[in-house]
Amino acid sequence: MVKAVWDGKLTGELVGDFDCYIAEALLVEGHGVETQENTLARYKVKSLPELAAKQQERLAGYPKLQTLFNTIEMPLAKILWQMEQKGILLDTKALASIGQVIDKQLTFIQKKIAKETGGGINLNSPAQLGDFLATKLMIPLGKTKTGKYATNESELSKFKEQFPIVANLLIYRELTKLRSTYVESLIQKVDKESRIHTTYHQVYVNTGRLASSNPNLQNIPVSSPIGQEIKSCFIASPNHTLVSFDYSQQELRILAHLAGEKALIQAFESKQDVHSLTASKLFDVPYNEVSKQQRSVGKTINFGIIYGMSSYGLSSGLNMPQEDAELFIQQFYAAYPSIKTYYDNYLKNARINGFVETMLGRRRYVFEDPRRKFIDNGMQRVLMNYPIQGTAADLMKKAMVDVNEKVLKYFPEVSLLLQIHDDLVFEIPDKDTERQKEIVSKIRNTLCSVWDLSVPIVVDIKIGQQWGDLESNL
Repeated sequence: MVKAVWDGKLTGELVGDFDCYIAEALLVEGHGVETQENTLARYKVKSLPELAAKQQERLAGYPKLQTLFNTIEMPLAKILWQMEQKGILLDTKALASIGQVIDKQLTFIQKKIAKETGGGINLNSPAQLGDFLATKLMIPLGKTKTGKYATNESELSKFKEQFPIVANLLIYRELTKLRSTYVESLIQKVDKESRIHTTYHQVYVNTGRLASSNPNLQNIPVSSPIGQEIKSCFIASPNHTLVSFDYSQQELRILAHLAGEKALIQAFESKQDVHSLTASKLFDVPYNEVSKQQRSVGKTINFGIIYGMSSYGLSSGLNMPQEDAELFIQQFYAAYPSIKTYYDNYLKNARINGFVETMLGRRRYVFEDPRRKFIDNGMQRVLMNYPIQGTAADLMKKAMVDVNEKVLKYFPEVSLLLQIHDDLVFEIPDKDTERQKEIVSKIRNTLCSVWDLSVPIVVDIKIGQQWGDLESNL
């Protein structure tokens, strides 16, 4: 009888041959996994080995899903446990110094805000803050469902250019979050060797993407200078180097492959910048004459299409009338007609089948109620993104398994430390330069050959001692 577990990673080591929790997460097609007790009852069994036998029968009916479970998800569980146990070194002294800098900046910004408010307002109270901004300064804030003035970041950002106090409040909030969420929390979570250990959630997200918690190392802020400094506090162990392998525009490459869009395929094959290419088609200008601003628009639309962005969302992102945004979307599909055909057929099949799937067979339901056969706009956006992001997640997981089998098995001195969606961070000894080059080359080649796409898979490599200061290595 199979040795079955329910989320075996929680036991401290993978003790089973079959993880019933992971299997169930694949079989429920995106619906939430019930408790172990409820799952046993639903399958009408009393033990995990009996549940595993039932789940194996169901998986056998879906060969792609069965392969995904057996060759990727199950081997990955042990890899993730090893990553969690290894952790990454944190320079706590440097992080504490950043905390002191943040404290000084907070004191300064609080004094500036106090001059404008007259003091007496709790900056951490949305109710007090909203009332002051709306009634005293006459800032036309929107309201929440409860009828109170909205003071969330997206609402306040609308007025930061017009009202200096709003800009200062946003700075205050950012600094406060950095101080509490990253500086204080990270220092408290290090072990005796100053290493920090995240927990990876393997099947928490419908698309198959890994999630990270306690702490979330996939969400270290890098949009601000201080955020970048915090990231640089994660460092390599003595006599080691951090090496990052980042899939370049992986989701756009997957879209080009799935849609068979010749223009995009040719662009990737000739190493053109696809954002500039899209901009040249939207603005009807030569590829070599695309401006930085036009390329930014092209980039927004490229990724907007992947994430099923509507004309309303695009107009907000590009700060333009919705009619203009709709025209851009129409021009995009006119420039890349195979993508429009792909999505039309994909959504048609979704309505017929009631589910969608990634290239590797991961499934997601279409209708919350099977009796309903209507896909609303919100669900359509989710479905349009699913095969792209889901396939990228599956390929990354496969890449981690491949690297473990083809490289790390033969170079035990190398450790895989982090997975940040399209990026893997390794810790490699740096005493032997030639051996390090050999390892880097083998990892890159393994990642680039993870799947046979109709476009080349490209991996960008960065090397350094501090995670936030890695430099490109061609």
